[in-house]
Amino acid sequence: MTLLAALCLAACVETKTRTTTEITVVGDLSDPKPIYLNTFGRLSPIQQAQSIEDSIITFELDTTEAIFVVIDRSIDKSSPWVCSVIADGTPVEVTIKDGVGEITKGSEQNMKLAEGRNQLRILDGRIDSLRGEYWKLREKYGDELPKVAKANLDKRRDDIDAEIMATKKQAILDNADNLVPIYFLCKNANDLGVEFLESFIADYKYKDHKQMDYIYSVINGEKLKKEGAKVADFVAKDMNGKECHLTDYVGKGKYVLVDFWASWCGPCRAEIPNIKANYEKYKEKGFEVVGVSLDYKQEDWEKCVQEMGITWPQMSDLKGWQSDVCWLYNVYGIPMTLLYDPEGKVVSYWLTGEALGQKLAEIFE
Repeated sequence: MTLLAALCLAACVETKTRTTTEITVVGDLSDPKPIYLNTFGRLSPIQQAQSIEDSIITFELDTTEAIFVVIDRSIDKSSPWVCSVIADGTPVEVTIKDGVGEITKGSEQNMKLAEGRNQLRILDGRIDSLRGEYWKLREKYGDELPKVAKANLDKRRDDIDAEIMATKKQAILDNADNLVPIYFLCKNANDLGVEFLESFIADYKYKDHKQMDYIYSVINGEKLKKEGAKVADFVAKDMNGKECHLTDYVGKGKYVLVDFWASWCGPCRAEIPNIKANYEKYKEKGFEVVGVSLDYKQEDWEKCVQEMGITWPQMSDLKGWQSDVCWLYNVYGIPMTLLYDPEGKVVSYWLTGEALGQKLAEIFE
């Protein structure tokens, strides 16, 4: 009887904590239709709309806590998303106009989310207008823009960028009692900076929400790239399919450049000759390179290595942007490089072009 009572209590608690959110999409429902629901970050359950009509699309999402979800036109997230909303038990309506989706009805926190995004759209419109002025000047003067005109455009662009960042931060600070900050934090984590992120989340009501995991990974990843940070190990496979660790190469008595790259990345391929030249120049003096590929296919990876004449060690888990190393080191753009000293501590990061050669010359010459 005690066990039965416990099971009944658990069932009651579970029932009370679960909530269903109805999300309707109206307006421009042109093909491909926005019939998929995804979530932020690594939490990516995919749900297809329960009702699909000419004038309205309806989702019913059952959750145990309020979460951000993304209305999408593709099952694999290959299309720009339509709109993100907070599924919090209150019905939400999203209206698509001119290809842009926004919340038009919903809970208080959903409407605050819409308000913040609308403020940013106005600022984006000012940037578009400024861009139009720039191209008119280019049509008139070609590449030789008057210095005064160019300086004026640059100053105005910097002012708008500063206003955009201030607006994002204010939207975060003004909503410390709800879930709205999660959207702006996740969208702008790498621009907001570790200091702001840590300062805000210290007292944030929802700092333990599961969709905050991405923010913590950004903070930890950025700290791992700081000068003096000790190498964090991860496991992948070499080109022969043998399991290997980053620490098989880093912290073994040599200066090691870890190059995060991919065969499908044009700038990465453009940087390889520079890495190759420095590798050949300094490898006899104690310099090593390790390539960490964000490729998806073994054959693409192998082909590029052969074509580019890469001779340094390679490793990859062939998960692309879903690679564990992206999560670990907050790799959000490539090529990205990390230079480690012989003890396995960061010397510098994002060394490309002339900066790489200059740093190596400081060390070896």
